[in-house]
Amino acid sequence: MDNSDVSRDDYTNITIATIISLSLAIILYLSFSEIVQTVIEVSESFVTESPLILLYRLICLCVGIYAIVSMFTCGPGNMRVVTRTENKQVVLNPVGVEKFVTFSSWTLLMYVGYFLTASIGQIIEMYNYSNTLLLGIQTMMFVTGISMAFLTATIVRYIILPDEVKIGRDHGHMFLFHEQIMHNFAAIFLAFELLMIEPELHPQLAIFGLLIGIVYLIFAYWLAYYSGGYFVYSFLHPKPKTAPAFVIGIASIIALFYLGLWSITLLNQYNSWLSWLVIIVWLSLIVQFRPDITDN
Repeated sequence: MDNSDVSRDDYTNITIATIISLSLAIILYLSFSEIVQTVIEVSESFVTESPLILLYRLICLCVGIYAIVSMFTCGPGNMRVVTRTENKQVVLNPVGVEKFVTFSSWTLLMYVGYFLTASIGQIIEMYNYSNTLLLGIQTMMFVTGISMAFLTATIVRYIILPDEVKIGRDHGHMFLFHEQIMHNFAAIFLAFELLMIEPELHPQLAIFGLLIGIVYLIFAYWLAYYSGGYFVYSFLHPKPKTAPAFVIGIASIIALFYLGLWSITLLNQYNSWLSWLVIIVWLSLIVQFRPDITDN
C-alpha cells in the first residue's frame, strides 16, 4: 500500500462506520431470520455411525492439534506487518499466542474446533445420546472452517507467496508443518469430509461466512489500536480510499467461497464422481506444497 495513498485522504471513520453497519446488519439478520432452525436441520445430516468416518475425524483432529503444538514449539515466527501510525512494513518475530493473530491461524483453530466437536458428537451418538447444541456448533464450525480454509489456500498461493518471491525474501518458513496444515491440508481434509459426509447444506448458512469475516476485522482493528499497534495485512489499514470496499469484500468473500462449496453439494446429489472431480481440480488450483523452482 502506497504511503501517499494513506496520507492524502483519511477514510478511517468511513471504514469503521462500514464495519459497524455490517455488524448491525448481521446481528439483525441472525435475530429475525430462521437461521437457528436451519442450523438444527442441517446439523442432523452431519450425524453418521461409520467407524471409518470417526477414525478419519480423529486422525484429522490429531494432525490439527499437533500443528498447534508445533506453532508453539518451533521458535519465533516470521511475520511481515504494517504499523498503524506510520504505515510502514516491518518484520516481527512472534512467539506463543502472538502467532495466532493471522487469518490462517484462525483457519487452523476452526479446523481443529470442527473435528473436535465432530468426533465428540459421533462418540456420544454411539451411546444413544445426542446434543443439539454440540451438533449446531459443529455445523457452524464446518461451514465457516471449510470456507476459511479454501480462502486461505487461495490467498497464500496467489497473493502471499508471489509477493514474497517478488521482494526476494526467504519464505521457507511458509512450508513448515503447521503452515502446511493451515494453508493446504485444512482445505483438503475438510473437502474430503464434505464429500464423505454429504451434508445437506443450505445457502442461508453463508451468513456465518460474513460473521467470521466481521469478527476477524474487529479483532484486527482491536489489535492495531489497542494491542500490537500493527495490521497483519496491509489491506486492512483503514485510511486509504479503498478501505471501506476492502472491508465489504473481505467479509463477503468468505460467504462466496461457502456458496461455491454449497453448489458442489448440489452437484453431488446428481453425480458424486463429478463432484469429486470438481473438488480435486479446485484444490489442485489453490494448494502449494513447496516453492516453485523459479522461487529460488
